[in-house]
Amino acid sequence: MEKKYELSSGLLECYLNYAIFYFNAPQYDFAEAKELVKTIDNHYKGRKCVIISNREMAKNVNPKVYQKAKSKSVVGIAIVSNSETVKSEAYNEQSLFQGAFSYFETIEEAANWANTVVG
Repeated sequence: MEKKYELSSGLLECYLNYAIFYFNAPQYDFAEAKELVKTIDNHYKGRKCVIISNREMAKNVNPKVYQKAKSKSVVGIAIVSNSETVKSEAYNEQSLFQGAFSYFETIEEAANWANTVVG
């Protein structure tokens, strides 16, 4: 791991090709997205990365954050959960992101995928 950040909406662990975001806030809107994107872009400084969003439970994600909060570094998003509700949310969010996007049941699967996306 390169570095850990405590954000208002969860813990962010940054690795070489990906960042694991332990999303623990009840909602994810513009303020939370802006904080995450700023942290990612400052950490990776133009290097490409994938965000792995570890979602234990369903969350209220404002779909407009995908249009308004764009990162210079993020080329992919992986949603990790065992919840069918979260899986449905992920499928709804997939069309909102212009890049690689996938759903996994484990962080290990998502990390392996992230390494192939970043190359």
